[in-house]
Amino acid sequence: MKDSINLRSRGRTLRRTSLALALALLAPSVPSLAADCLAYNPANKANKLYLLYPTTSMTYPSFGFSAASATNPAAPFSAASLPSYTGTTTALRDAVTHVVELDYCEFNVQVIPTSSLPPTTFPRRSTVAVTTASDVPDGYLFGLAQAVDTGDATAVDYSYVWGGTYQAWTGGPGGALNGANSTLDRWANSIGGTVAHEAGHNYGLAHNTTLAPGEDIYQHHIMPAGGSLTAENRAGYRRHFSDGEFSTLAANLGLSLQTMWNWDMVNPNAAAAHSLDMTVLYPSATPPVLAWSFNGCSSPWINPTVIGPTGPSQVFQGGTYYPYTLRWSTPNPGSCVGTPGQAPGGVLFHIGATFTTVNFSLSTLNPIVIKDVILKNVSNVAMALNPRLHAFDAGTLDTAGGRLNLGVFNLAAVPLQLNNLQARELPRVVALDQMVRDGRIADFTGMPFDPWPNTTRTLVDRATIEPGKALSLQIARLDQPRHVYEVITAEDCLKALSDRISGGADTADCFPGTNIDLFPSTTLYFTGDTVDPNATYWNPELRKYVRGPLASRTYYQLSGRRLDVDKNGIDDYIDGQRKAVKP
Repeated sequence: MKDSINLRSRGRTLRRTSLALALALLAPSVPSLAADCLAYNPANKANKLYLLYPTTSMTYPSFGFSAASATNPAAPFSAASLPSYTGTTTALRDAVTHVVELDYCEFNVQVIPTSSLPPTTFPRRSTVAVTTASDVPDGYLFGLAQAVDTGDATAVDYSYVWGGTYQAWTGGPGGALNGANSTLDRWANSIGGTVAHEAGHNYGLAHNTTLAPGEDIYQHHIMPAGGSLTAENRAGYRRHFSDGEFSTLAANLGLSLQTMWNWDMVNPNAAAAHSLDMTVLYPSATPPVLAWSFNGCSSPWINPTVIGPTGPSQVFQGGTYYPYTLRWSTPNPGSCVGTPGQAPGGVLFHIGATFTTVNFSLSTLNPIVIKDVILKNVSNVAMALNPRLHAFDAGTLDTAGGRLNLGVFNLAAVPLQLNNLQARELPRVVALDQMVRDGRIADFTGMPFDPWPNTTRTLVDRATIEPGKALSLQIARLDQPRHVYEVITAEDCLKALSDRISGGADTADCFPGTNIDLFPSTTLYFTGDTVDPNATYWNPELRKYVRGPLASRTYYQLSGRRLDVDKNGIDDYIDGQRKAVKP
């Protein structure tokens, strides 16, 4: 589908200090080019998004609909074609790439800049030819994708971007990309937004201005049709996918993450802890991959490492698991809970980690089971007292009962209370640095968003779990409505083909299909407290050991999944809806 605009229509628990809490929660308020894609892990992303920046005219697939919009050959990408832009070609190419990386950061997509046609090495790949040619005759055409590939059924896609159209449209005097407005960021926002837009079509998204409750304005989103956006909308803001678009892409492409964990803990010893080992169980002899870790000031350490397997496989809840050690020992130079690299006695601190996935089907998630926590002293010797945590699984499908259940386990040797366990169904991913006490529901750039309506609920108010026992909690019904469910018919595609802004077809092709999100949502976000009701711990105010309740808090974010119990390659909810409409 093309991204174009008609010039005539462009006008429309123990205390933390207040300092520690404030620093831990600092984040930008809007999407920013200064943001880093911390979850970006190229080696583990199955979908490859190639950004082709030709240095000379080169052969490229042909799918344009007029002589002016011919995509073959692909024109060069050169700053010399943009007289209003005063920087280098290399700087602009890198900035455009960074915009696209941020837009696709949390998906199972690796963004790869290249100057030559990509190899056929990877079966799932999409290529965008990014040029500085212009296409004014076709109504100020910025980009064109091969198709609205509903459901992303096509493994190999192509699209094309005319970056020079921005020069023709708004690079002149008084324009959004002229004079003082002609900055690297504004050019990157403009061209990079179109690149992300065209790739979005090939990944299954159509033009869209629909807003979910609590969303920001659609002019901040990537997929509105060209005539819905002004030049300032494009240049002045790094646009992002809407909640519905994000949820659809998560289902079509998968997410970078599988589980995200954060914890509030107290060192119950009088002496400072100099490192922390967490024993985790994982159902593979290949170690889980850490994609992101909490580095806020409330953590004594940064950059944890995975060690192992540390022993033979073992059986847990009927499955085979391998033990690993997740170790925090590198001092955090920005720590505000004490000396960097030390968790003082009796003081609350925070740690966290994200585990990525290469499981494209997303039908079965690999759980990370937290078995125990071991604090170590300056001599690397285990300390006498340690925090307590409940273990959580990745959810179990009960097909007979028609539900998804969350397992919560007590692997400690004493009874533990589970208090205030809350669940939220989310349309996008909460940033790891916001999975803290009083943290916001916001993404990795600091942009806030809302849970899906009426999905925030308390699963457990208070319950005691005996040693070796577990709770099984229903968190979703298999037949519950999806937050995104959109059937695209052949007639809908014909309407898209006839939708014109300034002449010419508005899409090269469109494939009927169904847009749906993951089950029961893009992610599930849980928070809950583990209380040891009769713990021994150091009280720094009384300067002595006391006995009584001591709490830790778990923040747990879990990827949604595809439902395909019958393994026919179609989401079970789509199957059910089709059966419901048959005579």
